[in-house]
Amino acid sequence: MGMRKKIMLGFLSLALLLFFSGMVSLFELNRLSTQTNNLLASSSRNMELSRRMLDAVQEQNTALLQMVVFEQAGYDSSFVAARRAFDKTLAEATVTIRDLSELDSIYLAREHYNEIVNNFFDQHVLTDVDWFVNVYKTSYYQLTSAIKNYMTLSQNSLGTKATQLKNNAYRAIMPGILTLCVSIIIVIMFYFLLNLYYTDPILKITKGLQDYLTSRIPFNVKMEGKDEIFKLKEYIEKLIFLVKSK
Repeated sequence: MGMRKKIMLGFLSLALLLFFSGMVSLFELNRLSTQTNNLLASSSRNMELSRRMLDAVQEQNTALLQMVVFEQAGYDSSFVAARRAFDKTLAEATVTIRDLSELDSIYLAREHYNEIVNNFFDQHVLTDVDWFVNVYKTSYYQLTSAIKNYMTLSQNSLGTKATQLKNNAYRAIMPGILTLCVSIIIVIMFYFLLNLYYTDPILKITKGLQDYLTSRIPFNVKMEGKDEIFKLKEYIEKLIFLVKSK
């Protein structure tokens, strides 16, 4: 293989290595970006759903308090609308959240809350303030507490996933670091091989030719190989032989 092809092959190998490393790093960074966007979107969605559920429960609480104070019989329209809004939001959470076990406490608290409120309307005890304070408020606090616990769980999950993303970020840059180290090693080896097979032989030929021209020291350069450098040495030897013969 000729000198030009060897040098070209060395640089081509280095370029392919760098290209492969860049593609791997780009793939990992794109995946990391997708995971980050999904994490942020999931966290934002969970917080929004939790806020809407809390708002709906508080609206039910306000409407029910007004019905008790003003001795209103039957379901108030605002109470019904707030209950529907809560059920709709909980249904959305059921569809969007992967781990439905996170919603178990909210479902249980909601069933207990609805049972307490439905019994209240069935018995028509509209002026029973003690019921509102001692019975209803307990179920109300349980439901709001379940929703807040879900919000806290979402935040804790965000921290865990953020740690995973941090580890993924390290994994994304590792191919680049490894490739950089390998590239440095290849460059050093390439430099060593260039010196060994090309630079040093050319220097020997130059020194031998200079000694011959200045001091008539016989041109006797020892080399191995069959590349262009070796042929150059042979041509110089033939030229010197022709000069001597004339």
